[in-house]
Amino acid sequence: MKKTSIILLSTALLLTFTLSGCYYDSEEELYPGSTNCDVSNVTYSASIAGVFAATCNSCHNSSNPSGNIVTDNYASVKANMSRIKGAVNHETGFSPMPKDLPKLSACELSKLDIWISQGMPNN
Repeated sequence: MKKTSIILLSTALLLTFTLSGCYYDSEEELYPGSTNCDVSNVTYSASIAGVFAATCNSCHNSSNPSGNIVTDNYASVKANMSRIKGAVNHETGFSPMPKDLPKLSACELSKLDIWISQGMPNN
């Protein structure tokens, strides 16, 4: 009986240690700078519009401008960039966006910063 208890206890401990070592993180958090982020040719149509389409347009579109911000067209994005930039960077005084989702990736934020520094061209 004692040998069975020791075996069960040992198995339970081994299982506990094994399972407690398993967790999931994003690759970017585990290995910063290791992801391939091509910022060599940042354009609105190829780099910026896609980020907004994937993370913003469902709530901030022309038909449903949540917070009076529209991200589904160039003119509105450019006109509201200071508010958008504060929100996606989770700056104090801005509502963090995307709402109830993780912050945009460092790559996406870099592309946005590059596009802004280029003067926000409609390209």
